[in-house]
This record gives sequence, structure tokens and C-alpha cells, in this order.
Amino acid sequence: MEYKVLVEGKHEKQEEKVMIGSTVTLIKTDKNIIVDTGSFLDRDKLIAELKKQNLTPEDIDIVILTHLHLDHIVNVDLFKNAKVYCKFRGGEYPGQFHTPQEGCLQRTKIDDNVEIADNVKFLLTPGHSMDCISVLVETEKGKIVISGDAIASEEWASKEKQPDKIVIPHVEEYNKSREKILKIADYIIPGHGKMFKV
Repeated sequence: MEYKVLVEGKHEKQEEKVMIGSTVTLIKTDKNIIVDTGSFLDRDKLIAELKKQNLTPEDIDIVILTHLHLDHIVNVDLFKNAKVYCKFRGGEYPGQFHTPQEGCLQRTKIDDNVEIADNVKFLLTPGHSMDCISVLVETEKGKIVISGDAIASEEWASKEKQPDKIVIPHVEEYNKSREKILKIADYIIPGHGKMFKV
């Protein structure tokens, strides 16, 4: 079991431009997994970082999208051989993955503790958006939660940081998800920022 942050997500203003891109994390277990694919600004860096791991985008078996905001999904087209898992926003549909080479949409249950690969499980963490999921990775170092924007950066791990309804429309769900992650995780890889110890 190995994991590596390939791209550290950012959410910052540089001169007159806003630079936004999600963290992209590689998990190597019985499958090669990418969690979130980042923004177009990080496309070349993502390919270069995979190469440092002796991988190409074609070597990735699974892509997990923590939610469907653009800064987390833009580079999904790179991973032509991967099954792509995400949670649909629409009510009763339990989740899906798309297998491009088969050209079809299939369903799989995305729920708490559903194992997707050895030592890798889903966690439902709605709030930032109602389709948010996180990924629990059990390692020798401890339990790592790749949280997407359920905890977007270390400052959002603090209960004193109360969300604004404009940014987090489902505040009650968000607070429950944050608490859930903090109870489980020894370390968090947030959607935008450095990995940190809980």
C-alpha cells in the first residue's frame, strides 16, 4: 500500500487571476487509484508526477471524484482505462461509474465502508455539496481520509470555522460530515492544501 499527493490543491488569487485546483492523490494497492483529477492548470504537472511514479494515465484502474465541481474533475479524460466513481446528485440514483472502453454507464453502490480496493473505502460526507464523498485509506501509518471539500483545508478542520451558507449550502450536513471525518482520521488530505495530522 502506497499513497502520494501528486498535486497539492490550491485556492488563491495571483495578481488578477483566481487559481483554483483540487488536490490529486495517487493510491497504489491492488489497483492504481486517483482521487480527484484537478483543474486544467495542473494537467501537465499531473502527467509529470505520474511519470515519476513510473505510471502513465493509462495505468490508472480507478478514478474517484469526491464531488462534481469543475476544479476536481477537469482532467478525468486523461484516464481512458479507468472506472470512474462518483455520487450522482439526483435523488435515488446510488452512484455510478463509467467504463469508457465499454461505452456504457453502470451502477455501483457508493456508501459508507464500501470497499473499492484493498484497504480503500468510501465515506459519505455531504454538505459542501450533497454528492460529496471521501476516501478512507488504511495504512501502516494510520487511517488517512482524502476528504475533497468535506474538509477543504486544515483551517476547515476546526469546529470554530463555521461555514457560510453561500459557500456551504448544507451547513448541518457539512458539520456532521466534518465531525465524522475527524473521528475516523489520523491524517487528512484536504481538497485544497497540505496533508495534516488530526
